[in-house]
Amino acid sequence: MPTVILETVALDRAQEDKVVSRFKADRDDQYREFLGRCDDFEKEIANEIGISKFTYAELEEEDTDLKKLQGWLEKIKKLDFYGATLAEEATERLRTCEASLDSYAQRVFDAHEENR
Repeated sequence: MPTVILETVALDRAQEDKVVSRFKADRDDQYREFLGRCDDFEKEIANEIGISKFTYAELEEEDTDLKKLQGWLEKIKKLDFYGATLAEEATERLRTCEASLDSYAQRVFDAHEENR
């Protein structure tokens, strides 16, 4: 896929600030949606732990969902030219999701006789 670079030339500083603000706002909208999906992911992990559903199939499903979150955040970051305000929070939240999955994976492995 070819890379397209757009250069904007503002007529004045106020117009330039407006364009940059719009780019940041658009990325923050995407980060907000991403953070919502992280909430869903963490709730799903907590639910599986709550009902003691420690299966390899469920772990694989959750791992697939985490990979989707990781890929999505990378796509957002590639478009975050000006450092949107929620970028750091989104990165930290992904780390929390990764840690949640690691913890769940350990419970899955511990629950199976062949791993003892």
